[in-house]
Amino acid sequence: MEPRHFWRRIIAVLIDVFVLSQLTFYLVAPFVNGERVRLSGGIYQTASCKTVSLTDMSRLYFKEQGINAQSGSLCNSYQNGLFAGSYLLVSSETNEEGGIAEGAHTISTPLDSNGMDVVPVYPVSLLNPLVILLGMILLTWVWKGQTIGKKITRIRVMSSEGGRLTLFKVARREVLKFAPSIALFLFGVFLPQYALEQVVPNLQAGANIALVLGLLGGVTFAYILWWVAPLLWWNGRMPYDRINGSTVERYYN
Repeated sequence: MEPRHFWRRIIAVLIDVFVLSQLTFYLVAPFVNGERVRLSGGIYQTASCKTVSLTDMSRLYFKEQGINAQSGSLCNSYQNGLFAGSYLLVSSETNEEGGIAEGAHTISTPLDSNGMDVVPVYPVSLLNPLVILLGMILLTWVWKGQTIGKKITRIRVMSSEGGRLTLFKVARREVLKFAPSIALFLFGVFLPQYALEQVVPNLQAGANIALVLGLLGGVTFAYILWWVAPLLWWNGRMPYDRINGSTVERYYN
């Protein structure tokens, strides 16, 4: 029977996604100004904050949102040590140290350098899926069936006949492999109100819980059917490999 290489595959994918995600971060970093276009996806995130008094207009605005506050925290955020924008954090309750009290109602408002509200754009999150997909395709083809993760875990992708995959077959395999994620990403692009990132806000806003939970259930079922079930049904021969005429094997050289 064909070995599954289950943990080797999982570790390889995690390594590749992590490395390529950070590549996206540093490719985008020179074009980010911290105003409307902001960084995200850093390995470590920090923030420096100071307490500021709210103007009459600001107090009225937050009061309409259900928060009575005289002051807030003006914070500068950083991703991997690089400036990633400012925001105003206003809380309904503070603790003895002056921080946000547990269970407090809190509103975070993104600001530009003039202290005006902005609608941030996060290019890393938009470009990251594309960089990961193209990176996996190019690395697999150039390194004859291996990526950074596969080199570390000593596995490679080959044709079922034992030869090297063509660029077309490598691309087809990666697109098929990430098909559920690609579909979910496109769903979030064209229907952002139902993106996974909006599940909690939708529930808090009183959205139809059946619709939200149905979306989560459908996504979970698709992932299980595409990535988990074949490990049991076909002893690790994934559907995208069966379609593509490829297989995963150990590589010792």
